[in-house]
Amino acid sequence: MRFTLVFENQQEGIGASYDLLFAPSPIWDAAGKEILNLNPQDPYLNSGSVKRLIEHEQLQGIEKCIIVVHSVGLGDDKSLAVLKADLDQMKIKYSVVDFREIK
Repeated sequence: MRFTLVFENQQEGIGASYDLLFAPSPIWDAAGKEILNLNPQDPYLNSGSVKRLIEHEQLQGIEKCIIVVHSVGLGDDKSLAVLKADLDQMKIKYSVVDFREIK
C-alpha cells in the first residue's frame, strides 16, 4: 500500500497534500515530484518521517490531517502504524480513509 497525507492548511489557496511512496525506500512526493527520500538504503519507514516532511516543507500550524490508505504499493500496516505514531507524537489529530475497506 501507499499513503497520502492531506494536512489542513489555514492559508487560502495553498494545499498541503503529500504522497508517501515506497520505491523501494520511503519517499515523500508532492505533485509527482520527489521531495524527500527518507531512507535511501532502507526500505522501511522509521519514526520521525512526518516531522522531517513538515520541517522540509516549512509547514506551520498543522493541527489536523487525513491519512488516505491506497490499496497498491509496497507499504504495509507497520508503515501505517509508524505514521499514526508520528502524528500522535506531534499532537496532530487525524482520520484514516482506507480504500481497502470500501466495498
